[in-house]
Amino acid sequence: MTDFRWTSRNDGNPPFVRIVMDLSKAVHAEAAMDDSGKNLEVILRNTSKGGTASQFDNMDKRAVDFATLSEKDGDTYLDVALSKSQKMDDIRVFALRPDSKLNKPHRLVVDIPIPGAKQTYTKPAKSVSTPAVAAPSAKTYDVSDKAKNVLKGKIICLDPGHGGTDTGAIGHLGKKDIYEKDITLSIALPLRDLLTSAGAKVVMTRSADKDVYGPWADATTELQARCDVANEAHADAFVSIHIDSFANSSIDGITAYYNGKSANDLLLAQMMHQATINSLSIPDRGVRSNDFYVNVHTAMPSVLMEVGFITNNHRVQMLTSSWAPKSMAQSLFDGLVSYFSAIE
Repeated sequence: MTDFRWTSRNDGNPPFVRIVMDLSKAVHAEAAMDDSGKNLEVILRNTSKGGTASQFDNMDKRAVDFATLSEKDGDTYLDVALSKSQKMDDIRVFALRPDSKLNKPHRLVVDIPIPGAKQTYTKPAKSVSTPAVAAPSAKTYDVSDKAKNVLKGKIICLDPGHGGTDTGAIGHLGKKDIYEKDITLSIALPLRDLLTSAGAKVVMTRSADKDVYGPWADATTELQARCDVANEAHADAFVSIHIDSFANSSIDGITAYYNGKSANDLLLAQMMHQATINSLSIPDRGVRSNDFYVNVHTAMPSVLMEVGFITNNHRVQMLTSSWAPKSMAQSLFDGLVSYFSAIE
C-alpha cells in the first residue's frame, strides 16, 4: 500500500464515504461485517501497509467513527468502526485498474453509505465523458446464402467486455474519456444483427451498459456470470470482445486469445483472427494461448478478441467513428462463417 485517503461523496443515493487505498499492484481482498453491523473488516492478502499511518480519527462521523490499518502474517487489515449499524450488502468494495494517462496506480475502494443523508448532487443528464460512439442499427442485414446455410440454427454467445460499473480500459480523445465498455457494445450489437439475419440464435451477456452479475461485483463473480449465460444456453461458440491498452501509446494491433480446452478453440481463434486481419488495416499481434477466465470456464469453443488498443490515438479515433464498429462486426461475422464452415 502506498497511500490511504478518504472523502465524503454526495453523488450517490444515499451519499457515502469513500476510502481509497493506492497499491503497487493488484491484490486479492476480502470483506466481512460482524454481527452488530458496526465493525467492517477488509483484508488485503499478501500486502504490506508500507509507511501508511495506522489510525484515522478525523473521518466523516455520520458514517465512520475511525479506521485502523494493521499487518498480520503478511496481510494488511483495514478495520472500520461504523457510526451506525449497516448491512454488508450495502458496502461496496471494488478495485480500479491503473491509468497511466492520469498517473493513477492500482486502487482498492471501499464505499460506505451515510445513513439518513440525502443526495444533494444532481447528475447531469448526459455525462461529458460519454464517448461519441454511433449506436448500431437493428436493421436486417443482407447476408450470403453460404452464411445462412452455415449459421442457421447455431447458438452463438456474444460477450461485449465490461459494462455498467466496470468501464474497462480508458482512452482519450482530446479531453474526453473513451470507455472500452462502450466500444465493445458498439461492435457486438451489429454483429448480433448480422448473425440473426443469417439464422443464428444469438445470446448476449449484455445488450446495454450494465453489469452482468450486478454492480460492483468482484471480477470472478462477474466473469462467471458471463460464462453462465453461454453455458446455460448451450452455445456452439462464445466470442468475447475487448479493446486492449498499454502504457506505450504507439502499441496497437489485433490479438485473438484462446484456451486449448477443446479441439476447436484454436481453430475458432485462428478463423476470427484471420478474418479481421484480412478486412481491416490493423497491425497483427497474432493468435495466443492464454488462461483468461471466460475462455477457461465456458463449455464450448471460445475466443477473446482484443480488436485494437484504446491507448493508441489512431485506433481510438477509428473505433469511435461511425463506420468502424460495423466494419469490425462484419469481420467477426466472416470469421464465424469460416469457423463453422471448417468444422462441418
